[in-house]
Amino acid sequence: MPDYKRLAGLLLALWVGSIGFGQTCCSGGVPLAAGLGLPPQAGGTLQLQVNYDLNLLRTLKTGRETLDDNSRTRRTHSTLVQADYSFSRRLAVETLLSWVRQERTIRQFGSRNETHTQGIGDAVLLVKYQLWSTPDQGTQVTAALGVKAPFGAADRRREDGLLINADLQPGSGAWDGIGWLRGLYTTTWRPTLSLSATAVYAYKGRNNNYLGEETYRFGQEWQLRLQLADRFFVNRAILDPILGLRYRRAGADELNAQAVPSTGGEWVFLNAGLSYWLRPDLAFTSRAELPLYARIVGTQVSPSLRLNFGVFALLDFSQPSFITP
Repeated sequence: MPDYKRLAGLLLALWVGSIGFGQTCCSGGVPLAAGLGLPPQAGGTLQLQVNYDLNLLRTLKTGRETLDDNSRTRRTHSTLVQADYSFSRRLAVETLLSWVRQERTIRQFGSRNETHTQGIGDAVLLVKYQLWSTPDQGTQVTAALGVKAPFGAADRRREDGLLINADLQPGSGAWDGIGWLRGLYTTTWRPTLSLSATAVYAYKGRNNNYLGEETYRFGQEWQLRLQLADRFFVNRAILDPILGLRYRRAGADELNAQAVPSTGGEWVFLNAGLSYWLRPDLAFTSRAELPLYARIVGTQVSPSLRLNFGVFALLDFSQPSFITP
């Protein structure tokens, strides 16, 4: 079983590496990269995480102005299953599978119209390599490249037979490329306290079968996260709080190479989280995120609140206890 010193560094990076990007212009899609970026551990280490993510979009905005209009709301429920296996301290591979339910409610003239889709979402494969670190692993620079595979359906229809818009589909119908870079610094005066910066670029591919014969492409996406993480011992409990800022910028979506109106923008979010360790290899995690700033292109429903709850486990197959009674 891993020791506490190793687990302290792991959990600092567990939330430090957490970055989320959706497949829609307004952050309403599945957070396929939420939690991706766990640091490479010693060879033979398997990290498992299951999260439930709820994204509520109830704020209608034009540019930076919030409109007094609650006629449109969005909700995205995601279940994310993530596995990370380290071949060595430097090299690791992560995968993430998703199940999603997307809901949209429109209230007009006394009537209420609801549209929803649900099913298996897209998947992510990420290969990570630690470029540099100090001998004690207190300072690290790690890079990763990956792909998002279109496992989810992108052709769901309403009961009347009309195709549902791209931003409500469980999947995107396109292959995407992911670039990821993170720097982590652990303070010497407090070994449990760390500061990190994580950058993510998502190169969005094209769905060439949108509406049967159209081509749809979600906007290119950039994200930056700054985060502070620490650990506290309260009686017998081990608590790991995090506090951070996330900046997200999304370009306009494209339909047949033409910009789609009211897509794209930039956001700044404040996020805070807390993990509770039942034992050194098992923890419950939670996180909340609130928007601090949004500049919307056109008029869109923008994020109001995001909640995430999960369970994290660490299995060390390099230890004899995993192969002998």
